[in-house]
Amino acid sequence: MQIFDRYLDLLEWMDGKGLPSRVLGCAPDGSPIVCIQSGGEKGPAIFISAGSHSTEQAGVGAVAALLETLETDHPVYVIPTRDPMGMNGFPYVLGLSLGKEPDLHSEEDLEGLLREHGEVLYEEEDILLTLIGEYGYATRGLYGRFEKGAAFLEPLIGRRIFFPSLSDGIEGTAPFQRAYTLIVSPEGEVLHINRFHDTSWAPVESRCTRDLMADIQPGLTLDLHEYGGNAFWFSARHQQSEEDEMWEQRMADAMIQAVAKSGAALEEGRPGSFFEATESGVFWLIAQERGEGLNLADFAASEYGPAFTIETGMQNGYQDRVNTSVLAAQTAIDVFEQRYAQR
Repeated sequence: MQIFDRYLDLLEWMDGKGLPSRVLGCAPDGSPIVCIQSGGEKGPAIFISAGSHSTEQAGVGAVAALLETLETDHPVYVIPTRDPMGMNGFPYVLGLSLGKEPDLHSEEDLEGLLREHGEVLYEEEDILLTLIGEYGYATRGLYGRFEKGAAFLEPLIGRRIFFPSLSDGIEGTAPFQRAYTLIVSPEGEVLHINRFHDTSWAPVESRCTRDLMADIQPGLTLDLHEYGGNAFWFSARHQQSEEDEMWEQRMADAMIQAVAKSGAALEEGRPGSFFEATESGVFWLIAQERGEGLNLADFAASEYGPAFTIETGMQNGYQDRVNTSVLAAQTAIDVFEQRYAQR
């Protein structure tokens, strides 16, 4: 599966497949947030998304692969990327405020540009945060670094903060190739766009996914992500009914068995205190203990049914990451089809 350098490349690829699509809304730069429909007409629907963090491009590639290979009688609704602005890269988002895309080759280039053109709001060691035009720009990730309501964040309330991908050796996400999107909530909390699904105030990306789910009422939700390690894991959610809980467990068992059989390494350590670990690679997320608002899978589980966040390790090769993500998603869908086979 190819790596899509820009969001336009992904849109052109989708157009070439001739699949039915619709625009759910537009990001602040005008980029359309697109949903593609495939599959059949047997309810309930399946919802798959990727790219809420633009640095996690193997999820986008896996969604594209599934659109080419997935066969099911159930309608499948796919948002291939939920952050089109960030997918276009850090020079692109910085160019929205500067008027043109700058040439960035080093962190020194970045710091110089931010100091030259921005209002410095915060700096400490290697972290610089500035406001330029409508957006905040940072040299490093700020997620989880500050207390809610910090005074220097006040000019950024309701605004976006972008920081660049900087790690070498991650296929599909080279330094500056992607921009990670953060948003400062009305309460002054720095969050990423895979939050806000249960809040009245929400960025357009979260509203689009929330509105789509309300329309299609998915019986299964899969959100494809990556993390900085070299193993595979996924998070499951405890369900509202005993039947949904049973099928969530069956899907979880089948997914981890399929991935283990493929030879992929499984994550051993628990990703956070708000997870319950049942076996290698399987973690049950307790959103109420984490706080921060519901992510996509949390919200889907609270409203509609089984939902998983699938995580592949970014230290592995791109095609291996895509293949593992596809395998996990396809396995969950196979079990989902078993549930409704006689209905």
